[in-house]
Amino acid sequence: MLVKPISKINIERPLAYFKCGQFVSDEGWKHKRMKLEKDYEVIIGLKEVIYLQVGDTQYEIKHGDVLLIKPDVEYFGYKASKAGASFFWLHFFPRDLTQTESGDEFISHLFSTLLTEQKNEINHYVCLPDFFSLPYLDKPIILMKQILDTSNTSYYSTYAVDYLVTELMIELTDKYLQPLIHNELLHKEYNQKFMQILEWIRVNIYHDLTVQKVADTFCFNADHLTRLFKKNLGMSTIRYINTLKLSLVKELLCTSNASIKEIAYQLHFRDEKYLMKLFKNYVGMTPTQFRDTYTNTYMNTVTVDPDIPIPKHLLTE
Repeated sequence: MLVKPISKINIERPLAYFKCGQFVSDEGWKHKRMKLEKDYEVIIGLKEVIYLQVGDTQYEIKHGDVLLIKPDVEYFGYKASKAGASFFWLHFFPRDLTQTESGDEFISHLFSTLLTEQKNEINHYVCLPDFFSLPYLDKPIILMKQILDTSNTSYYSTYAVDYLVTELMIELTDKYLQPLIHNELLHKEYNQKFMQILEWIRVNIYHDLTVQKVADTFCFNADHLTRLFKKNLGMSTIRYINTLKLSLVKELLCTSNASIKEIAYQLHFRDEKYLMKLFKNYVGMTPTQFRDTYTNTYMNTVTVDPDIPIPKHLLTE
């Protein structure tokens, strides 16, 4: 298993929020040349492609891609983006020293803690490579919108946004680690064909999926397939499919102006009424209530990274 070097950032104290935004580019835009001082930056790709060179490495940041930029490394746009290219950006400060581990060393430590059920060590850190991709962005998008909202609200305590930033980094770490853990379990506990079924559903989630269609594709009886899902995941096949589809619904509600009817059609729900009923049952609120939850968000359409001076208390902590 090839794993990139991992940055381990201590979170026994919450990460310190610095600044954030959502950027949408004009035609021909390129990121300006920058170098961070003591802060870290996380970029989450939303639409089109952002071309960034960090040090000697060039990245094409698309929807679902996550880039972690560390201090003292120069980065800049090496190619122009199309109009409408967009991403979230977030700067934060660790309050303790960070570590870097080789991929092999990190995997060895990860599975030794998981197998012995001694998670104390890994609990103290968020652990991320410089670049990775996520199949779904529903929770990261929700958390980024909460961070945007909270950072523009006059809370009595600055820790309100600090804890949200920390929660986002924990969420990104969890989403990064899950495939690594699943790949390891593939050789230990999980049936290989079942993992192939999960991947096939994920890849085809925008299609009109039914339990019978999945069963036929893999030469299973539909009832046997559902028993397999309940044994391995604790849920039925249709609930798993609906959970993935509703993750996409939440993402579209946060990032587009599409109507509920349009989203239902795009994701092959029976109709918008069925989607609304399912969403309310699974999420606990209607799609409209979910979309209206975050109101004080601001889009940065002028510059990716305004030159905000670093607060003195963050430099001295």
